[in-house]
Amino acid sequence: MESPKLPYRYKRNSMKKISLLICLLAFMHISQAQSIVGIWQGFLGVGGRQIRFVMHVEKTGNEYRSSFDSPDQNSFGLQGSKTDWVADSILVEIKTMNAGYRGLWNGKDSIYGNFKQGNFKTALNMKRVEEKDIPKPPTVPVRPQTPKAPFGYLAEEVIYKNADSSLQYGATFTKPSQGTNFPTVILISGSGTQDRDGTMFGHKTYAVLADLLTKQGIAVLRVDDRGIGKSSLGPNPSKLTSVDFAGDVNNSIHYLMSRPDVDKKKIGLIGHSEGGMIAPMVAVNNKQVAFIVLLAGPGQKGLEIWNFQMIRSFESVNLSASDKELADSLIINMNAPFAKYTDLSMVESEMKLAYANWKKSVSDDLEKKIFFISPQAGMLAMAKQFQGGLAWLNYFLNYQPSTNLEKLKIPVLALNGTFDIQVTSDENLLAIEAALKKGRNKKYEVHAIPGLNHLFQTAKTKVQTYDTIDETFSPEAANLIGAWILKTTH
Repeated sequence: MESPKLPYRYKRNSMKKISLLICLLAFMHISQAQSIVGIWQGFLGVGGRQIRFVMHVEKTGNEYRSSFDSPDQNSFGLQGSKTDWVADSILVEIKTMNAGYRGLWNGKDSIYGNFKQGNFKTALNMKRVEEKDIPKPPTVPVRPQTPKAPFGYLAEEVIYKNADSSLQYGATFTKPSQGTNFPTVILISGSGTQDRDGTMFGHKTYAVLADLLTKQGIAVLRVDDRGIGKSSLGPNPSKLTSVDFAGDVNNSIHYLMSRPDVDKKKIGLIGHSEGGMIAPMVAVNNKQVAFIVLLAGPGQKGLEIWNFQMIRSFESVNLSASDKELADSLIINMNAPFAKYTDLSMVESEMKLAYANWKKSVSDDLEKKIFFISPQAGMLAMAKQFQGGLAWLNYFLNYQPSTNLEKLKIPVLALNGTFDIQVTSDENLLAIEAALKKGRNKKYEVHAIPGLNHLFQTAKTKVQTYDTIDETFSPEAANLIGAWILKTTH
């Protein structure tokens, strides 16, 4: 039986609808394909290596957002502070790195651009990739000491600014739930940009320390470093030094002075690593500081500590005395420009000259024997990586801790772990104690705690890595700190 024929008008209208539907679907497909939104991957050339760099671009309404991964450096989720789409180009600012990316999109699957960090600039071309093709961040382990609510004390998220409102600080203030007139401390972080919790390898070092101290009856203010969390970066980030970070601590003291629940006569500082260098800088000029605690703080000059760290990073182990002396001489001479200049070209020029002079009497075979990576390539790559922070490094290398330690008359507690291989306990605690004695300070204690590393974790060996240890902060060390503070402020 023959099917009934449809009226011509019905067929024509149906065909129009189908054509419109096909056009709409095609338009939607083209629109989706021709969008900067998505995942992009490229490779950064750094020190002879090609490092993967992944950019995630999202759009909500008219606002673009971006985040970045560096899988080869095990870094994921770095947020772009500003993302703009101008004509056919994407412009991204990453304040925490003093970096940015500008790329020209071809309308399809490629972006051609440049990555810039400080004075360093290099080409970074990117291709569109699928979610399944990019490395995923490792699973972050749950550490047993990480504080969980209810805490058993009061915790308050706070924001405050400096005097002219050019800087903002995000912080957490914890205090005992009962009592008054308790001592209050400000935690000062070590080098590198860290959030208020000191998040690293799943550990939250400063959050745990604050938790352990507050449970002992001590209020704690822990603060996001500049450019991370809710703290602003401020102007001229490439020129920042420890002096600026000391200013941040003074601003935090000023904030505490404004709180009616803080005993103004019991404000102290706890500085870790570089923070242990900053605490004395603040204390000698700010009379509101009643005491300080130095955790793995430097006692040696910065250049001595830096030379030690670089020697460990480049030299082979178990060298003969003569080979070690030869290797040490190169590292020390190639480090020297960092202490002289803040201009990358000057640093690189003198580094190359130091290597060339050393190489005149050293064969290729001997160089490979005493260094496990090329010292010239490695040191020059490191210089490039530090170019946005050369002012900071220059100040640190020239800083002599004894200058301020000798001026301190307030109580000082200096602690270090015997397994610390970044700021070694023997040399630095001896130097700290010598400076305090020279300044006739009568109210100090110095302790080397067996088996603790630079982060004050209990380690099995000196070389056990931080991520393989479940403990975040030694309760023994925290109890020692708390008992000393309570005794000192009683």
